[in-house]
Amino acid sequence: MRTALFVSFLLSTAALPAQDREFGTPVVTTLAQVRAEPEAYKNVKVTFKVQFTSLGRITNPFFTKFTPTDFANFYAWADEQPIWQEKSYNDVFGMLFLSKSHARLEELYSLRLYQRITVIGIIRNTFQNQPWIEVTDFEVAPGQLYTVVLTHLYRGEKLMEQRLWQRAIAELSLAPGAGVPQPALRAVHKNLGVCLLRMGEAQAAIGYLESATQLGNGQDMEIENLIAMAKSQPEQAIDRTVDSRGLKESERPMWEAFDGDKGRRPASKLTR
Repeated sequence: MRTALFVSFLLSTAALPAQDREFGTPVVTTLAQVRAEPEAYKNVKVTFKVQFTSLGRITNPFFTKFTPTDFANFYAWADEQPIWQEKSYNDVFGMLFLSKSHARLEELYSLRLYQRITVIGIIRNTFQNQPWIEVTDFEVAPGQLYTVVLTHLYRGEKLMEQRLWQRAIAELSLAPGAGVPQPALRAVHKNLGVCLLRMGEAQAAIGYLESATQLGNGQDMEIENLIAMAKSQPEQAIDRTVDSRGLKESERPMWEAFDGDKGRRPASKLTR
C-alpha cells in the first residue's frame, strides 16, 4: 500500500511543469532508493544525505549537460550504507554534479573523506540504469564516520562471523562515540544485541535491540523477531555449539559457565 502511494506521488510530481518541479519542495528520499528506481525519479527534485568520498572525473558516455568544463563531479556513499563492509565500501556512487558557477563550489572542493552532506538535486538523466544528478545545493550535516570507528565495526562483524561473541562485544563497544552517525550507531546496537542474545544474556540484548529499533527510520523485521525471541524463548537464541577451546575464561559464553558447574558440584549428602 505504501509503495503504491509513493509511486502515485512520483507520477503526479512528474506531471507538474518543469519549473514547479525544480523550485518546489524536494522529495525526501535516500540515494539507495534513487539508485534502485532511477526512472521513477527522473526530473524529480529530491533531497538525501550522503557520505562524501572524493572528487571525480566522469566523462560523458552520451549527450548530457554534464561536461567537465561546466560541472564538477564527485563521488559519495549513501548515508545508510554500511561502508565498514567491503562490498558496500566498493559500491560508491559517482553521478553527482555541481555547476562550476555554483556559489558553494569551493566548499565542495574542501570536503573531507566520510564527511556527511545533505544534497538537494534533480535527476536530469538516466543511463544504463544509473541516475545522473545535478546537485542544486548542499549543506554539511553533523557527525561523520572515521577510520577508527569503521575498523571497530569491521572487526566486530568479522568476529561475529567466527562466533566469537565476547571478542565481538569488546570491539563493537569501542565504536560508539560523539558524532557517530545514526545508521552506524544503529548497526552497533543491533550487533551488540545479537552477541548478547547468543551468549544467553537476554535482558541486556533486549535493551540494545530496542535501542536499534528507535534509531532506525523504519521497521526492521529481523530486529523485531530477535526482540520477540529474547522475550519469549531466549534459550533458542543461545549459541550452544561454539567451540570454546582456546578461549580465555572471561570469553566463554555465559551459559557454558552454568553447564560446567553442574559437573563440578559436590554430591548431595542425601545420595550417600
